[in-house]
Amino acid sequence: MSSEKAEKLLPQFQDENYKVRRKALRESAKYANKGEFNQKILRFLVKFLSDNENEARAMAAWTIAKYAQNKLYNPNATGYLVKMLKEEDKDVITNATFALAEYTKGNILDKKDIGKDILLKLLESKFEKVRANAALIIGFLAEKNFVVREAFETLVSMLNDNDENIRRNASYAILNFAEQGVVDPKILDKLVKGLQDKQSGVRVNTAAALGVYADKGYLDERAMEQLVRLLNDREEYVRENVAETLVVYTNKNFTDEKALKNFVKLLKDKNMNTRQATARLLALYAKKNIMDKKAIKPLTEALKDETIANDARLTLKRYKEAGLVNQ
Repeated sequence: MSSEKAEKLLPQFQDENYKVRRKALRESAKYANKGEFNQKILRFLVKFLSDNENEARAMAAWTIAKYAQNKLYNPNATGYLVKMLKEEDKDVITNATFALAEYTKGNILDKKDIGKDILLKLLESKFEKVRANAALIIGFLAEKNFVVREAFETLVSMLNDNDENIRRNASYAILNFAEQGVVDPKILDKLVKGLQDKQSGVRVNTAAALGVYADKGYLDERAMEQLVRLLNDREEYVRENVAETLVVYTNKNFTDEKALKNFVKLLKDKNMNTRQATARLLALYAKKNIMDKKAIKPLTEALKDETIANDARLTLKRYKEAGLVNQ
């Protein structure tokens, strides 16, 4: 949101006194941290990216990243941020990769702006946040059809990292690689292991990745038990991706009769995609003559939900044909 407080810093950014400008930079960072932004300030933040002091460059990069998280960009920042990737200062390179990740996400950073060699080097950085940000940049680039294939093995190894942000971002990149056709069935066991990760983002990404792999014909029987268990996960998007992946597994003739009770519960999930996927699962299971009388009442109630009514109606028809529903 545009902030009048932040706008009042504009005269200070233009002051001849460097100390006054530095103070304005610090204040703009504080405002950004509170969610107060002003588009006019961005051009002054960009100027600080070439400042002589590491602290000033790092602070400017961080503030630019916070602006980008709120969809406020200045394309002139990208060149300076990329140059900063070659620096040794921890805060400078960490905040530069943070900003570049946000610019990549927002389609401001183009694949031509940053080379593969730099990204591969960043994945091996001694700084955890830099490695995490580099994996995220690579993931965003893959989402936009630019796959750094040379990073695949490193990303897979990062699934075992102690840092949860690194694991989350690496799994996100691997998911996007898979969606672009870059897969390796030898990593299925690592994806299955990711379903048990304490970090919810890892569970979300590996569940989705298993669905992509399954759709390409690479399935793992060990995944079924974990996927069914995660239908009860507390995180909404974990349940969503798990349900959608189970649809793929079911279409590939992988089923688990014990999962029916979980499908029934999720017919009332707050997430529409989850409800649709579980309604579809119940329909697919019914087609395979895997049914549960306890599903009849919830399915009948589901007829009132227009997002899943068609699948509910189809499933009830099959239950009726099987003699489970009274005429």
